This record gives sequence, C-alpha cells and structure tokens, in this order.
Amino acid sequence: MSAELSGIDLARQALAAAREAAKENGADWKRRSGTVVRRDGREPLGLGSAISMMMTERGMVTPAAGGGVLA
Repeated sequence: MSAELSGIDLARQALAAAREAAKENGADWKRRSGTVVRRDGREPLGLGSAISMMMTERGMVTPAAGGGVLA
C-alpha cells in the first residue's frame, strides 16, 4: 500500500533532486549567513528604527524626555 505524497513531501523530493543534480554538476551548496542587504533601498530594519525613520519622513518630532516646564 503506497501513500500519495502531499505538497511538502513533493517539495522535499524536488529539493533533494535539485541538490543531487547540483552536486553532479560541481555546484557547492553553502548556506548563506549574515544579514541581507538589498541594493534597492529595502534593507531590513528593526521596529524602532523603522518607526524613527517613518516619523522623520513625516516631519514628526518625538517628545523630549524629561520634566515639563514647571519641573
């Protein structure tokens, strides 16, 4: 009794076949590490940096930290 393969199983088989074909053709599979830097201006940002950039672009000012006038 053979079970039909689901989408994820087919994807795994296709990936394994692609890796095997790449090995036969002399390609070297190395995992990429580090941060992704896109050259079209869409670099990944942290949430705080993204909010600060958005506020600067819209001309908003963050309130000054500290006391008020009467403090």
